Amino acid sequence: MKRICWLTIVLMMLPLAMLAQTQRGYVKTKGRLSGNGTVVKGTRLSGATVMVRGMNAVVSGGNGTFSLSIPASSYYLQNVQKQGYVLTDPDVLSRQYAYSKNPLVLVLEDQTQQATDRLEAERKIRRTLRRQLQEREDELEALKEQQKVTEDEYRRQLQELYAHQESNEKLISEMAERYAKTDFDEVDEFNRRISSLILEGRLTEADSLLNTKGDINSRAGQLRLHQEANAQAEQELKKRQKKLEKSIAMAKKELEDLAQDCYSKFEIFKMQHQNDSAAYYIELRASLDSTNVEWINDVGLFVSDALADYKKALSFYQRALSQAILLYGEKSRQTACVLNNIGYVYHLSGDYSLATDFLNKGLYIREQIVNPSKPDIAESLHNIGLVLNAQGQYDKALDYFHRALEIREAVYGNNHPDVAYSLNDIGVTYNYQNKLDDALACHQKALDIRLVTLDNNSSLVALSYNNLGTVYFHKKELDKALDCFNKALEINIKSYGERHPKTADYYNNLGVLYENRKDYDTALEVNKKALNIRLTVLGEKHPSTAFSYSNIANTYYFIGNYDESLKYQRKALEIRKDMLGENHPDVGLCYNNIGFVYMKMKDYQNALSNFTRALTIMQKSLPESHPNIKSIQGNIDRVNSQIKAGT
Repeated sequence: MKRICWLTIVLMMLPLAMLAQTQRGYVKTKGRLSGNGTVVKGTRLSGATVMVRGMNAVVSGGNGTFSLSIPASSYYLQNVQKQGYVLTDPDVLSRQYAYSKNPLVLVLEDQTQQATDRLEAERKIRRTLRRQLQEREDELEALKEQQKVTEDEYRRQLQELYAHQESNEKLISEMAERYAKTDFDEVDEFNRRISSLILEGRLTEADSLLNTKGDINSRAGQLRLHQEANAQAEQELKKRQKKLEKSIAMAKKELEDLAQDCYSKFEIFKMQHQNDSAAYYIELRASLDSTNVEWINDVGLFVSDALADYKKALSFYQRALSQAILLYGEKSRQTACVLNNIGYVYHLSGDYSLATDFLNKGLYIREQIVNPSKPDIAESLHNIGLVLNAQGQYDKALDYFHRALEIREAVYGNNHPDVAYSLNDIGVTYNYQNKLDDALACHQKALDIRLVTLDNNSSLVALSYNNLGTVYFHKKELDKALDCFNKALEINIKSYGERHPKTADYYNNLGVLYENRKDYDTALEVNKKALNIRLTVLGEKHPSTAFSYSNIANTYYFIGNYDESLKYQRKALEIRKDMLGENHPDVGLCYNNIGFVYMKMKDYQNALSNFTRALTIMQKSLPESHPNIKSIQGNIDRVNSQIKAGT
């Protein structure tokens, strides 16, 4: 999990002679978009408590107004609360403010209304994405039937289409959260219209409306010319001060307007899963202001999550880190956020040492800064737990997961998606440790939360059913496991269709279950279904296709057809070596599986050779205490015993 959520604050210089001033403001609910795109204005809230750090609290009056006594230089808000309401932007409690003649506007929202707004936005977005998926599938199918695309092109486009669907849940969650928290009273009419069209899925209309402002690249060029002119004007500041001030103000307005339009373009293409185009516009926005840490981070987040381009993501994060340290200091919330994101990317790319280093640095800063954000600390703890889990250090991982869970429950209560994330990964770890009752309890709690807070056809709900099925499988309660696996499969087919990589994943799980029941014919049937889906959508050269080959090989192993088992294991091995490199742990597992087949064939020399290669690979990427290393060492001991007995 990765979040960046901060705004750049421009501080006004105050006269040193002033010791204290009175800041006026008001408390209100947010403006919301109605079904027809108009704004339902927020209402002023009386009886809300507002407190400045180190000062007395005040209560908003009948029209939501308040007057704060503030220090002369700058101030922080310590608390803003009203029973039954939550801050739409919790960052106001960690933001530094300076006195302004303009009122300080604080936005609270009724908790039930906030949840309702988020769910309504999520439903609209989900309907749009489902409709787009169906329309694109039908279009491709028609082109194929009319022989307007080749079989390879058809498969490639299907592969791209379904690959984009994998990011839907994160996309839906992010967009629903943003729209549910936006105060549309503060958004101008044009951008309210753009937001309404995007939310309703009328993306072509949104794009056309944006284009009425002119070509976005031309406008970007014009802005750059303005910025260059500003740089020259600064050299003649004394002579051209008034003109410069006017030009700067114009450029700032153009920057804000263009940045908003770039982001709207980004959202339009992201919802259509045209990730290359989406990346272009989010990068264009970042290029407009090289000092904006948030914009640079947004690029890193997108290219990491949507494009899996970890090298590119790290290059943007390094730029963001330099700017964060320069603008906010080494021990700032912004710097800690960037360090966390860098650590998470190293985790995804398998460099656990660097991942741990950056995540721990981010956690240290988050714990040390003034008024630390508890959800930020929970995020760092959880991410460190993920790295420990990947290395097989399960007890340490659980300690971090539980610390993150404790914080999330204290902040959000017991029914929140972030709490479900914690419970899910705690359950996975218990499963690794064979603490099956504990794992079952965690996955059931996570499922209960997701059924309440998410759409019942969400892929996260399917994941919870799958995880429950895995625990039941290990408990040998195969009927319950089968029921859970079938529910996960049913939800995924309903959401994404039969020809989707996730559908293949759940067929694989069913194959393992049927193998355990010794129903090898059915196991082979569902494993081959999974393989056919992956070959159609992903093609031959893909790690998931290799996974299907390996599963089919395992089924032939149990049947006793060792020649077929070896054939499929070697296919899996070649793909993984091609895609992942010789020293990836999955390549080591392939050699281990081939060793098992040779051992069954009583070809102990070949078995020993493959087990030894597997161990060498695993020792390069995993700690010596990892269960996979211990298991392979046991295999080597057994085959050596057989060789010795034979001699």
